[in-house]
Amino acid sequence: MFTTFYIIINFLSYILPMKLAYFITKCVVAGVYWPFYIKGRINVEKNLSYAFADRLKRWEKEKIIFETFQNFGLFLYEFLIIRKINQKTFRKFVNPVGFENIKKALKKGKGVIFLTGHLGNWEWGAALLTYLGHSPMVIAKRFKNRFITNYYFDRRQKQGMEVVYLDEAVRKSLRKLKNNGLVAIVGDRDYTNQGIEVPFFGKNTRFPTGAFLLAMRNGAAVIPTFAVRMGMCKYDVIFNSPLVIESSGYKAEDIKKNLMRWVKILESYIRRYPSQWYRFEPFWGLEKE
Repeated sequence: MFTTFYIIINFLSYILPMKLAYFITKCVVAGVYWPFYIKGRINVEKNLSYAFADRLKRWEKEKIIFETFQNFGLFLYEFLIIRKINQKTFRKFVNPVGFENIKKALKKGKGVIFLTGHLGNWEWGAALLTYLGHSPMVIAKRFKNRFITNYYFDRRQKQGMEVVYLDEAVRKSLRKLKNNGLVAIVGDRDYTNQGIEVPFFGKNTRFPTGAFLLAMRNGAAVIPTFAVRMGMCKYDVIFNSPLVIESSGYKAEDIKKNLMRWVKILESYIRRYPSQWYRFEPFWGLEKE
């Protein structure tokens, strides 16, 4: 059923004008929001309560939750039309902010690690790098559904990205960075259960450390990057200044310091763009996922 759904939506993304498809997507999400997203709404509300320490009024929270689901529906549609982004058209969709940080980092010859979260449109952010002349390696997770895994792989590869899965990420990432290449990592979920806990909105939360272990070993720059929605199919891709990386060996305290610098930036973006934070499970282990 899930495979059939993707095939149908993919077909419609080819034949519908963008504005009409955008409107239909928002209507569909609005229509199924109350009857089908009950558990997701509860989880998003719990996450917002922790992130904002219950400072949000009830109506503010409800508005953010609804907009979160609408934005995520639009994000899925936008992934389907990622093929519309090419060398001639990319500036209609994505606007680079702070690209000079990449140029400066690449002069050191150690490569760049782009660290982002499940916020905004990380897929379009990675696509932008390709059209700015720097094809990235993206670290991906396999889906349980093989069709979806292959679908995502195909779309990313056609955008000029090199797709690498978690089980082979370390070796291939080191090789890419050694050649002064780019590696893109979504660094807010610990898929391998090998991360460490740091305070996140005041509560200890497990985060992956792979990006920092790579940087500490190789000397690569780590640049927090976020593609945030600015309008219909329009994003600013913000390349922040590189993080200061403590690298006196692989000491646990150094890894934790590096990780906490990233987490503080992630917190700031979630506070600024709460309806673009796509976390539909309890972030703080309030329930079993």
